[in-house]
Amino acid sequence: MRINKYDVSIDPAVNDRMLEHVRFLAKVSISAAERLCELLEEAITELKNYPKSNPLYTLHDVHNFDNIELRYKLCGKRYRIVYEISGNNVYVYDIQDCRQDSNKNLY
Repeated sequence: MRINKYDVSIDPAVNDRMLEHVRFLAKVSISAAERLCELLEEAITELKNYPKSNPLYTLHDVHNFDNIELRYKLCGKRYRIVYEISGNNVYVYDIQDCRQDSNKNLY
């Protein structure tokens, strides 16, 4: 069975926020920061292969996203990757810490 590969693009602001978060985490625990990087890498790899296998993201009330279908993938116990599928492309709009407000970064 042939797997359809998707191209994954991560919004630069999302990438910068996660890099800051990983740096902060590394000050507390280098092993935790390494684990987070590994988890995110695995989750992004899975998005390249099976992005449609994740549920719809219905928690958004932001008018900028009214006409698109967002999905999310849980990563580890604390992170939610919010993305859109368009053709053979996956656009990651946010990586959220689930312990915080789910709409805070989607503006």
